Amino acid sequence: MKAPRVRFGSISARLVLMLAVVAVAVFAATGYLLHKALEQVLIADERSDLSGKTEVVQHFIDEVRTPADLPMLRRHLAATSVGGRYRWNVWLIARDGEMLYGAEPMPPTLRGEGNKVWLQRQDGVVLRGAHYRLDEHAIFPGAQVLIGMDPRPRAEMLDRYDNYGLLVGALGVLCTVALGAIATRRGLRALADLSREASVIRPGGLSQRLTLPADSTELLPLALRFNEVLARMEDAWTQLEGFNADVAHELRTPLAIMINGAELALARDRPRDEMREVLESHLEELRTLGSMVNDMLFLARADRGDAAEDLRELSLGEQARQVGEFVEVFLEEKRQRLEIEGDASVPVNRVLLRRALVNLLTNASRHAPQEAVIGLRIEALPEGARITVTNPGDAIPEEVRQHMFERFWRGDSSRPRTGERFGLGLAIVRAIARMHGGETFVHGTPGVNEIGFTLQRQVAAPPGQGTRARPQAR
Repeated sequence: MKAPRVRFGSISARLVLMLAVVAVAVFAATGYLLHKALEQVLIADERSDLSGKTEVVQHFIDEVRTPADLPMLRRHLAATSVGGRYRWNVWLIARDGEMLYGAEPMPPTLRGEGNKVWLQRQDGVVLRGAHYRLDEHAIFPGAQVLIGMDPRPRAEMLDRYDNYGLLVGALGVLCTVALGAIATRRGLRALADLSREASVIRPGGLSQRLTLPADSTELLPLALRFNEVLARMEDAWTQLEGFNADVAHELRTPLAIMINGAELALARDRPRDEMREVLESHLEELRTLGSMVNDMLFLARADRGDAAEDLRELSLGEQARQVGEFVEVFLEEKRQRLEIEGDASVPVNRVLLRRALVNLLTNASRHAPQEAVIGLRIEALPEGARITVTNPGDAIPEEVRQHMFERFWRGDSSRPRTGERFGLGLAIVRAIARMHGGETFVHGTPGVNEIGFTLQRQVAAPPGQGTRARPQAR
């Protein structure tokens, strides 16, 4: 696979740039420290040389016993000024200013510190050396001794070292950048492979997963999270496809009925009353379809993650009694009776709570026998509340429990819908429970079935705020 080209703003470019900055800083700091270290070594060597030269000159001067020894002293001093690593200059000046020895005229003293002086020769070179007097010498009493050293060799050595250091540092930076670029490309190859795998994933192939990079601990969590996102997207896509198919199936029958009825009504002239009857039938179907569309929009908002708003601390027992009065007519058709027990106060959306209770109670009444007692039990929990609706009847099979809260699912899928039953009632209950931070549950035992949901205690929204999901109870 071809390595990705380093572009401005890419991770590779930023890594290489940071490596270049680090390399420049490291080589510059190292070069500066080595320069200072060499400079200190040369200064120490210079001082040692100067001290040695001073001792040698002093030794030669001490050997002078008579004025006849002056030629020998001059020969020794001449040899001393020629030898050594640096060019040395020695001057011996009598008290009266007579030049006893000196390769050049006596230079002016620029400045001094103790016996250390800086001298300037006629050629402009500033010498570094020593100066002292022979106050107790028998032959040269009061004479001055000046010893100067040419510092240019040391400066030239430092300059050559700095030039070589700059060259080595530049080559080191270039090598670091080049090797860093290669290492970065190789290091990011796993990321490029993940990107290539992700680029070929299409909506129809969400079952694909990224290969987990076992040799990259940094990218492994990213690949795992991406695969989890793909799994959720696959579930959502599958649910969406099923939802679309269910919607098409549910809409096909009423639309076909309305189309056929309209075609039949328009096939010939009909009396006004008969046409009115056809329109009323169509209006009833349209209202039913409108109710289903509203339910589907509500479920879509719930699936999107909308939380219940306009929460108020309410008595669940009081709300249950009001809902019981609302469904009393429905229960009387089968001579059934509702018993409510328990109470709890939880911040809830009143409209959503009442709708969930209506759906649960009508569902229980529909599946309970004649003259059955339907129970509604409310339990206070530390984290919220639990609402359970019980009804006598055959135990709910396990395969039914797994699907009964899904959209458009009805216990007997072969039966046509009746009235406003689309299989959305329990799906809406689950959506309302999740909007309040809870979950639905179902338990079936011989003779009694329990269906309900939990509510989590949440912080109530301030009064006056709008709500995003407030379907009207029907």
